[in-house]
Amino acid sequence: TVLLAEDDEALLEFSLTILRRDVYQVLVAVNGREALDLANANLIAIDILLSDVSMPYMGGIELAKALLQTRPDIQVLFTSRMPQKDFLNWAGGLIRVEFLAKPFSVTGFADKLRTIATIIGSSTNS
Repeated sequence: TVLLAEDDEALLEFSLTILRRDVYQVLVAVNGREALDLANANLIAIDILLSDVSMPYMGGIELAKALLQTRPDIQVLFTSRMPQKDFLNWAGGLIRVEFLAKPFSVTGFADKLRTIATIIGSSTNS
């Protein structure tokens, strides 16, 4: 299950199309606060947080930190237009975090999701 938090409508639809094509169950939010409320209202396991870094009401990093407090096994994939090196400095200390620069291709997005799914699969087999 993926919790998708993205405030750009076109990118939200693009991501949702790929996630559903690859048979992920998806919970959708248009900002960080809505994503956190959605996660707290759902008792189902959320395997991946896929979040824009910069969103209204609550940014992706703040969202990830809040979710990791109650769901320590969640994997996180951030998307942003900022360069990866700047993001890594800004994200400071978050673990189990992947980054995908915008704009991204279908292949790049799908490959990154497969990488995360492999990580999840190996941690559940331990």
